[in-house]
Amino acid sequence: RSTTKDEKGELTAILVPHAGYIFSGQVAAYGFKLLEQKKFDTVILIGLAHRYHLGNKAAVYPKGYFQTPLGKIKIDEDIANKLCQLNPLIEKNVEAHQDEHSLEVELPFLQKIYTSNQPQIVPILIGNSDLNTCRKIGETIAEVISKDLPTDLSAEAKAKEEALAKAGRKTKNILLICSSDMSHYPEYSRANRVDKMALAVLERLNPIELKETIDALLLQGIPNLHCVFCAEGALFTTIYAVKKLGANEVKVLHYANSGDVKTGMKNQVVGYTAVAFLKGLKKTIREEEKMKTEFKLSPEAQKELLTLARESIESSLEGKKTEFTPKSQELKNLGAVFVTLRKREQLRGCIGTTMARRAIYEEVAEMACAAAFQDYRFPPVKKEELKDIKIEISVLSPLEKVKSAEEIKPKIHGVYLRQGNYAGLFLPRVWEETGWNKEEFLSNLASHKAGLPEDAWKNTRTDLYIFTVFSFEEK
Repeated sequence: RSTTKDEKGELTAILVPHAGYIFSGQVAAYGFKLLEQKKFDTVILIGLAHRYHLGNKAAVYPKGYFQTPLGKIKIDEDIANKLCQLNPLIEKNVEAHQDEHSLEVELPFLQKIYTSNQPQIVPILIGNSDLNTCRKIGETIAEVISKDLPTDLSAEAKAKEEALAKAGRKTKNILLICSSDMSHYPEYSRANRVDKMALAVLERLNPIELKETIDALLLQGIPNLHCVFCAEGALFTTIYAVKKLGANEVKVLHYANSGDVKTGMKNQVVGYTAVAFLKGLKKTIREEEKMKTEFKLSPEAQKELLTLARESIESSLEGKKTEFTPKSQELKNLGAVFVTLRKREQLRGCIGTTMARRAIYEEVAEMACAAAFQDYRFPPVKKEELKDIKIEISVLSPLEKVKSAEEIKPKIHGVYLRQGNYAGLFLPRVWEETGWNKEEFLSNLASHKAGLPEDAWKNTRTDLYIFTVFSFEEK
């Protein structure tokens, strides 16, 4: 049972947990509840191979059926064959599925919902592969869902199906289900903090930002934190698939962890979430422009952050740690920040982050100290000079991917450029400081910051992201 409301938009995928039903079944129900009034011909299930090493391959169970106490559920052999034909990274592999629980645990939900006209399934297991592999597999899955032409049709039947596809009609209605739990095995309150930060980033549907957030959380030294999403590769594969299918909204339907269950312990928990990926209504041009140009913090929040930045530096100089609880709720949101120190109008240090990985107030505290003591261009700040230093804080809006450089507005947008493992960022103030036009700005960003050729920003393999900066300083 769950009280999930029917979300607006076309449902392309759900993310649900795969632990024992007593722990995660209620959370999973929030996701499956969305299926009750919808008909699907095929469900593609993606999960982690917990007990079988797959490397950078995906393993498809190719034919036959899976069986639960509720009966048999057939494999969609046409879709399974098509996936393997289109991408060599996807292979038929029965052995990988033999001792795996993460997909079959989802099947009774489907069997209870669809007592008649039961959808067929395509079970896919994947290791925790790199983003590029996940992208290739995910986009292949999206291609099959979009075109969905069976492989064993006669020439006449195939021509008919191709005509339907060209007319915009798919032969099958296919849903994607990603099976993953969340954090393993931090203490209850830490799990809540880590998981909700990760979910806030997941809602932006940016796999690069999510990956960097996960990696940053794992590097924080949180006791007993083994992972943020156990089926990380399956999740990234799903994200790339739904993006290719046109999904533009992520709705977190529910979150809980094993500590919320009566029999669960709170000293070590596992997190669970149910998430819907939707192809929602397109935002109006006016709404998109507003998102790309407006980002502010309240005067109260600004004052809190400036006080925190100075106190963090002072405490560090005294060998102490700052204790701080924000009064402004907006400071608990994830945010990327830069902290700039100036002494008598001259730069004295500047350090920041490009991705929102932690709460804004946490980032400000750390970046203030980093700007004071870790900017390699300057000696560490001394106690006696702190009175002459003015602090400026810049909070970056969430990164927004653009289709081309035409969407970049000089003097308004900062730009984050990425191609593979090479990346660079310019804040909006660089426009003013250099006087560059757009081509000069992007060419210097590519060559001087990302280490790429000057014209790399024109390459279709290069991703461009824009952001705005809300800056404020001490009086």
